[in-house]
Amino acid sequence: MKKPCVVCKEQFVISADELAMLKKLSPVIGGKVIPLPPPTHCPACRQQRRIAFRNDSNYYKNTCSSCKKQVISIYSPDKEYPILCHECFWSDQWSALQYGRAFDFSRNFAEQFGELKKAVPRLCIFNTQSENSDYTVHSSRNKNCYMCSSIIDDENVYFSDFIFDSLDSIDCFSCEGMELCSSCVFYEDCYNGDWLKLCFNVTDAMFCIDCKGGSRLLGCVGRRNASNQILNEAVTPEQFDETRNHLLTDSQYRQEFMKQVEALRLTIPVPHIWEIGSENCSGNYLFHSKNVQHGYNTKYFEDCFYVYEGHRNTDCFDLMRSGDGELLYDCCNVIDLKMSAFCNLTYQCDHLLYCDNCHGCSDCFGCFGLKKAKCCIFNTQCTKEEYEVLVPKIIAHMEKTGEWGGFPKAAISSFGYNESKASEWYPLSKDEVLKRGWQWSDYEQSLPEGLKGIEAERLPEDIKDVPDDILNYTIHSAESGKPYRLIPQELALYRKKGLPVPRLHPHERILKLSTVQNRHTLYPRSCAKCQKGIETTYSPDRPEIVYCEECYLKTVY
Repeated sequence: MKKPCVVCKEQFVISADELAMLKKLSPVIGGKVIPLPPPTHCPACRQQRRIAFRNDSNYYKNTCSSCKKQVISIYSPDKEYPILCHECFWSDQWSALQYGRAFDFSRNFAEQFGELKKAVPRLCIFNTQSENSDYTVHSSRNKNCYMCSSIIDDENVYFSDFIFDSLDSIDCFSCEGMELCSSCVFYEDCYNGDWLKLCFNVTDAMFCIDCKGGSRLLGCVGRRNASNQILNEAVTPEQFDETRNHLLTDSQYRQEFMKQVEALRLTIPVPHIWEIGSENCSGNYLFHSKNVQHGYNTKYFEDCFYVYEGHRNTDCFDLMRSGDGELLYDCCNVIDLKMSAFCNLTYQCDHLLYCDNCHGCSDCFGCFGLKKAKCCIFNTQCTKEEYEVLVPKIIAHMEKTGEWGGFPKAAISSFGYNESKASEWYPLSKDEVLKRGWQWSDYEQSLPEGLKGIEAERLPEDIKDVPDDILNYTIHSAESGKPYRLIPQELALYRKKGLPVPRLHPHERILKLSTVQNRHTLYPRSCAKCQKGIETTYSPDRPEIVYCEECYLKTVY
């Protein structure tokens, strides 16, 4: 089936396998199957709509609406939502059911759900079982971490996103098992690495791409079990140490070296899909996955379509940042969710439809902020029989208003578009956002008074020349002029590793890392070696030499 997207008007294909998955995921209420219709939005517009509901890089000082304690929150103080600190949110002194209301069949769903969201108190920020890690979101079991999103079981990790089981690292994206690393993306089990991409089991390396099992590597591409190499050439230990020192202390030398690495990269074939231990998959950056079509940055997925950045999900369609999910459709920011659709920020739940910020719930429709609830509609308690009668009626109403079968509209997101993940993946101007009827945030946080300012370009190149009182300065980004400050533990890590102080704002740094991944579009091409037909995220006009998996493996091993 081929149809035009209702938003961007681009044609997109819905395969027979996708239609079969929609049939499998269709909810059953009161013994009756309620069919899920084919998507009306193309994959990109569906993803944009979902991630407009995700803020993982903006943190604000706010006040708990109940105890009035100051908290760190992902919601700015100018928003009208009541927020609660962790103690107040999880207490038994209140219930989100007290904000319940009847569904009004004379109005559309989105308008009413948006009003419910504004009324019900919400958790100020999502992190659990962590110590000294207030500035982390969608995260758990961390210690001494700062300004991170989607991190689990980490310690002393700063300004990073999608990181697991790691220690003493900064400015990294989508990594696992790292220690003393910085500015790295898509890698596992590396020690003392800087500016790495797609490296595994590598030690003491900088500016390397697609290296495995090596040590003491500078600017190497496609190496396997190599050591003491610079730009894929063997060197003496003394040459290695001298070059590494230059890279750390001379920015001009570093820029020239990076140009050499880029030139080398374009001479080394790349696989049409970056994957490890995966079977029958399409997309990119797939690890230990099976039967995943259009999967991007996934680990341990099986039988899924259009899934992005998650761990351990099965039988899912249209999913962003999910873990341990099963039988899900069009969901975002969910953990341990089963047999549900159109949900956001829900944890340890099952059989939910159009729910947001719910915990430990089952059989709920259009609910917000509930804890351990069952058979609720718009935060109103129902009997099982009432639920099974009323939900199909609401869905029939939503079919008439054109709302059934897709994630909620971006217009009722809890964030301004410019605060959300969507602004990173799909940048829009303020005028474009407002023209679509979406929200924009003009809130600006003020920096502490009395701080001295310095332009990033004026910072010493050698970390040894950076004084302690840099902590009392506001640094202005070399790219945008946006102000930022160093934290003491960050400065200590730079000194420990000999790294120069970054010249860019932390959000600009992580954005650069996360956007090095190819766009989520598959193009038909031919293997540059054997001419076999392939599908790849490398568009035909790109300069890389793209091989099929078989030819690539013969080249690197």
